[in-house]
Amino acid sequence: MAIRVRIKLSSVMGKTTVTKALVTTGYETQEPEILIPRSIAEDLDLLPKLPSGSEIRNYVLADGSVTRLILVPNAVQVWILENDREVGGVMAHVVISERADEALLSDKLVSKLGIVLLDIGEGTWCFRDEIGKINRKSL
Repeated sequence: MAIRVRIKLSSVMGKTTVTKALVTTGYETQEPEILIPRSIAEDLDLLPKLPSGSEIRNYVLADGSVTRLILVPNAVQVWILENDREVGGVMAHVVISERADEALLSDKLVSKLGIVLLDIGEGTWCFRDEIGKINRKSL
């Protein structure tokens, strides 16, 4: 079972959306990043006209293949939304994928949001300040 969380994204263009995102350690980055499908990028007004500073970059996928994706630096603030709390406001780069069907949180973004993966197979996680106190379930 994968771990998915409900997130809120607020773009530099002034738009906000709520969606779910896959929490993954396999998406390794130097800075907080979130990969989103084109539809979410459009909801956030990041497409069709890209904000200045955007660029096309090559990304190496887990299978070794290379794909070209759009990188929009410092484009969104990210929050995790839970019934009992909202955590975040973390600024992140956005990577836009034409083929993605859900959002993916990079390892650095997961860390900045204070997410701790407890049991990936069972889909349990918590926030860093909840270790040993609360086990949250994946969506």
